[in-house]
Amino acid sequence: MNYLEQINEQLKQKQMRGEICLFGGAVMCLVFQSRDSTKDVDAIFAPTTELYTIIKNIADEHRLPSDWLNNAVKGFVSHCHDVRLFQKMSNLDIFAASPEYMLAMKSMAARTYESKDVDDMRFLLRYLNIKTVEQALAILEKFYPQSRVLPKTAYLLEELLSR
Repeated sequence: MNYLEQINEQLKQKQMRGEICLFGGAVMCLVFQSRDSTKDVDAIFAPTTELYTIIKNIADEHRLPSDWLNNAVKGFVSHCHDVRLFQKMSNLDIFAASPEYMLAMKSMAARTYESKDVDDMRFLLRYLNIKTVEQALAILEKFYPQSRVLPKTAYLLEELLSR
């Protein structure tokens, strides 16, 4: 959270307001506290140009990878997204994907190798008290067209819910 506070401070110095919407591992760590770390912070943010500069300054200052906070997730964001205010700072509003939306995004990615997606899905299924594949698929279909749900997603959900 320290880096997000630094973003807020730099926005304050510039007399600007900003918004960051968190997805992925950052939500799992900060909002659900289901794990300790994430390799980067997936987010959508505004004002984009100014925040890119601030993000680079923080990366340089703390020797972080240049993409420690990135917006690569924007290609996976549903037009029916569901985000909620997580924290309001003086100059920065931080939003986070809802648990249902996180489950949908993690399920759609369905990355099983070198990823925490499966553990995150397992956590979210328990958190949301989902017992059947049909319940899980109904959540996915709130955010993504059924035609985009790959068979591997259904198989993975079936495997996770059969345990």
